[in-house]
Amino acid sequence: MKKNLLLTILGMAALYAASSCRKYPIDKDGLLITDNTSCYMSSFNLVGSDNQTVLVTTPTFANGLIDTVKCTVTAIAKFGTNISKVKPYCSLGANDMLVEPFMGLWTDFNQPKTYTLVSGNRQIRKLYTITVTVQK
Repeated sequence: MKKNLLLTILGMAALYAASSCRKYPIDKDGLLITDNTSCYMSSFNLVGSDNQTVLVTTPTFANGLIDTVKCTVTAIAKFGTNISKVKPYCSLGANDMLVEPFMGLWTDFNQPKTYTLVSGNRQIRKLYTITVTVQK
């Protein structure tokens, strides 16, 4: 009897907890769609084959090398860097944002590259252009 009562109370508590939590929808990739409208890049980095940064200075919003109004990133790679085979990484303004295409793949930055940032609510999309030059 006590066991049945305890199980009933635990079951009711679990149902209450589940119904009181807000449920967010899930996108095609199984990621939560939230209410977040943030959509900006806060830092950018490039690494070489040794997984070490190849940049002279890491572009950030704070140092002005990332312009969140014009949606541009300006990066300078260290002298002698082969920018035709580097891996890009970035930090985003919020954890629920997405970057398209996926970063972290070998990429040729001899020409500017564009990446689309998508907000957590999937309603805001910003196209960022990343330009990398080699230090002289």
